[in-house]
Amino acid sequence: MASNHTKLTKADVYALGRTLIDISNRYPTTFFTERDFYPLVVAYLTGRVPGLDTEVSVRGGNIDFHMKGTNPTWLELAVQPRHLMDKHNGEIDFPGHKQKNSLYPSANSAELRKLAQPSPVKTRFLLLVDLTGAYDPAGLKKAYDDYSLRRRPRSPVTVRVIYCTQDAAHDKDFPFKC
Repeated sequence: MASNHTKLTKADVYALGRTLIDISNRYPTTFFTERDFYPLVVAYLTGRVPGLDTEVSVRGGNIDFHMKGTNPTWLELAVQPRHLMDKHNGEIDFPGHKQKNSLYPSANSAELRKLAQPSPVKTRFLLLVDLTGAYDPAGLKKAYDDYSLRRRPRSPVTVRVIYCTQDAAHDKDFPFKC
């Protein structure tokens, strides 16, 4: 078992994303959406960082995960499922996933607004988990850069966006200026 960290690092978030993809590949009929991964993220983070709170209320919604400690951290999770609908019954869709491009900034605008809130929290992550492997990491970064430039007024906050996909060689991270 890993020892507790005093903060959540970029490497920890990458490791979390890789772990979620590995588990979803072992149990592909169980893990479809962010909601399915929620207990796994809680278990993973509880074992690594002290003082984990979930669903912390901020203006505009709830932050998925808030880690306390010497460097308080917020983490939001977004998942692109393998399928939007049950492949055996085209009339049954997976709750919470009506979009096929759920990792782009327009689909995550609520998460980005929550992460941009004024707060003593200095470290903020948006973890994008791509179970399809269909996104171009460079195109995703460009979309977030373009979205950042269009936002006015901007806050002085920077969110670290971490993209994890089926092929670890295509994982990418980049700053998002709120």
